[in-house]
Amino acid sequence: MTQFSSSTSTCGRGRFGGRMDSGYRWFLTIVALVVGIANFQSAPPVHAQAKRKVARDLPAFVKQHTDLHRKFAKALEDIAVECDEKNLTEAAANVRLLAAPVDTSRLRVTPLPREVQPDLPADLPPDERFWRAQTRQQRKDYSQKLYQLSRRALDSGHVSFAFDLVRETAFHEPDHPTARKILGFVRSGTEWMSPFEAVKLKSGQVWHDRFGWLPKSQVERYEKGERFVRGRWMSEAKADIFHEDFRNAWEIRTEHFRIKTNHSLDRGVELATKLEIFHTVFFQTFASFFHTPEAMKNLFSGSDGAARVVAAPYEVYFYRTKDEYLAELRPKTTQPIEITNGMFFPQTGISYFFDDPKATEAELDATLYHEATHQLFSVARPRAVPIGQKSDFWIIEGIACYMESFVSDPANHQVSLGDPYYSRFVAARLHLENDKYYVPLQEFTRMGMAPYQSVKQPQIAWNYSQGAALTHFFMHFDGARYRDDLIEHLSQIYSDTKRTRDAPAGLDELTGVPFDELDQQYQAYLKNLNSKPLAMKADRQPPE
Repeated sequence: MTQFSSSTSTCGRGRFGGRMDSGYRWFLTIVALVVGIANFQSAPPVHAQAKRKVARDLPAFVKQHTDLHRKFAKALEDIAVECDEKNLTEAAANVRLLAAPVDTSRLRVTPLPREVQPDLPADLPPDERFWRAQTRQQRKDYSQKLYQLSRRALDSGHVSFAFDLVRETAFHEPDHPTARKILGFVRSGTEWMSPFEAVKLKSGQVWHDRFGWLPKSQVERYEKGERFVRGRWMSEAKADIFHEDFRNAWEIRTEHFRIKTNHSLDRGVELATKLEIFHTVFFQTFASFFHTPEAMKNLFSGSDGAARVVAAPYEVYFYRTKDEYLAELRPKTTQPIEITNGMFFPQTGISYFFDDPKATEAELDATLYHEATHQLFSVARPRAVPIGQKSDFWIIEGIACYMESFVSDPANHQVSLGDPYYSRFVAARLHLENDKYYVPLQEFTRMGMAPYQSVKQPQIAWNYSQGAALTHFFMHFDGARYRDDLIEHLSQIYSDTKRTRDAPAGLDELTGVPFDELDQQYQAYLKNLNSKPLAMKADRQPPE
């Protein structure tokens, strides 16, 4: 399905729908947002005043990490062998699992424990106490070395790699104070939480998976079917009727979003939960887009101030019907909005969606994350200005299509980004191999919005697939070797300085690798990315 986008008017994506899982409190235990990032959506992103000059020494840092992990894995294997000798089979398996290397083909985020790690119980059997104590100490020692390596990597300009190391640091030492701070947590008693949650709890509010933030005193009445609307209590049925008029829409406020919807309170809370989880990983992944190098160094040194509660949330409007959605958007654009299920408007800073009972949950998620990506990048700029008009339009849509692959899975305690088998990436490989379709990167980057979107079907869909897969390449290739270069490229494209915006440094210049060599690397990478098997799930067919 064709996607339309224009930085001067709208960004839109095709069909979506379905329901999502709840779990805001689960989200609050995820490796969280970068300190202070909550306030940055109203501030301009970091832009290069000159061409980026970063030492090409990332492989050296990767090797140091590999060496550290090899020693750590060896120490854990020694513990596991002892467990085997004592017939502690399950313990041995758990210890070995901790030593597994990180899969760099996608970005995975594992929730951190909410509770502060307690001391080992005094009444543990001696053998169990031994392996638990030894494993905990090895993880703590390893985490300290990881954190020091992250500081050195950051000093050399490798921001994304440094954040990967901080995530790993916190995984192995959940109460590492600086890692927790970098990742946006504050400690309240024996719990880790976001600053926003701490303020809410202090004010006497609690989070409910169906109703959002409520005064604790109101929860029981809400669960019995009552709703507090404009100063008085009424039944759920009457409240739903009152909110059917979008002028009286439900408003769900979370840390970074305000959802307005005339669909239902439950659906609004579901959308807000989904977007909050997405926001967490988004701002962590693209931290260098929003932070100056000096701010990043202060953050990693622990000298930056505590994380602050966001003041201006992102606005999202979710309509009960497609007719209401179209009526709202038709006066705002000349684009063919009838084929879309979601659009972001830079002029208003608002993302618009509607409920489609025929759409799947996967389609809902893809559209939600696609438009949220446009919104989060765009609102960071001080004003809506044209981007991608003359060149480099592919990455504006490519990064949004890449972010469609985001998946939150509380049941399996995991959040992931960049699944190699997401439909866009698989489609790009099929088009390359079966249709022999590939636009060389140098030519691809020269295309502005009009040339990129003026080609006919199926080429426009193929362009979107190629853009998504190229983004995956730059985000993940060779241990994320090019990720910071891609983020710098995005920073220049979104720059509030017209000269930088109109002539961003090319990816060949930023990476130090010629376009033809990047083409070769990409095509070899893509052929191996999702080669086993090629079959796609029924709900993830290419949207062409």
